[in-house]
Amino acid sequence: MENSDDSSLSSDLPIPNEISISCFALVPRRYYPALSLVSKPFCDLISSRELCVARSLEQGAEKVIYVALRLRLEETHCWYSLNQKPFKDESVLVPIPSFPRIPFWGSSVIAVGYEMYVFGGCVDGELTSNAFVVDCRFPCHTSRSLPSMRVARGCAATGIIDGKVYVMGGCEARSVDWIEVFDLETKTWESVSGPWNVELEKRWEIETALNRGWRVASCVIDDMLYSFGEKNHIYVYDPSTKVWSVLKGVEDLHEKYLWSRLANYGGKLAVLINVGDKGVTEIISTVIELERRQEGEFWGKILSSNRALALDVSSKIVKCLTVTI
Repeated sequence: MENSDDSSLSSDLPIPNEISISCFALVPRRYYPALSLVSKPFCDLISSRELCVARSLEQGAEKVIYVALRLRLEETHCWYSLNQKPFKDESVLVPIPSFPRIPFWGSSVIAVGYEMYVFGGCVDGELTSNAFVVDCRFPCHTSRSLPSMRVARGCAATGIIDGKVYVMGGCEARSVDWIEVFDLETKTWESVSGPWNVELEKRWEIETALNRGWRVASCVIDDMLYSFGEKNHIYVYDPSTKVWSVLKGVEDLHEKYLWSRLANYGGKLAVLINVGDKGVTEIISTVIELERRQEGEFWGKILSSNRALALDVSSKIVKCLTVTI
């Protein structure tokens, strides 16, 4: 599972590497693909670890959406990153051939900064308790193993609170390890009492309204839950009032939301809709600016919308999350 790239930058540019790196660190990432075509030294610099470190020091990190597609008849995921086109208000999904292989079914993935944490899934017909992390800062997308969970899981729910990743379900319903917590600092696991613990049952409540509107494609932005709902509208759930509301201003975004996904894109709502029919894939990428008005209504304004990917094979969007690199 572990891999690394310890190569150091050796540039043939006519100016010192330190100056080149400092300059490139200030350039938005969307220009990197074009710049890498200028020359091999440019390409080497853009692919270097030194530039990634400099970007983080210069606070030049950006939000990047990663998308996993399940292609028909393929037994693996195909990963893409959503990159903005230079000089255009459009985005395109670019393949990531170096992305580490993750279980084809049942793995749970959560983004924390520039890393993706992967838990469980099905391997050779059996659920696994394996866990590993993918470093997305570098083009090679290195990965390293983590301590295994206490139980094997498939399709578990994940969330992060105060530097700890909560992994819930995907195992025997009344297991004492139904909820496990991974401490990102100490890299250790611990179990948390679940809703079947007699002593703690009264601390758990069933959110009836939340259950009625929640969908797999949901995402959280500023403590509000966004999800696809009836009549292909996007709905917002306010946990303080426990009420679902229609996101106004974007009611006619598209008529087809099956196998589509939502993502938190730096406080904006990213919507990736697979509008392709049988035998083809066509993904529309839309970015929506969000506003909550004084009367409590939630409104959206479309900032951009375009075709981000077209393939001559059918597929499903199975994962969509945002990393900071």
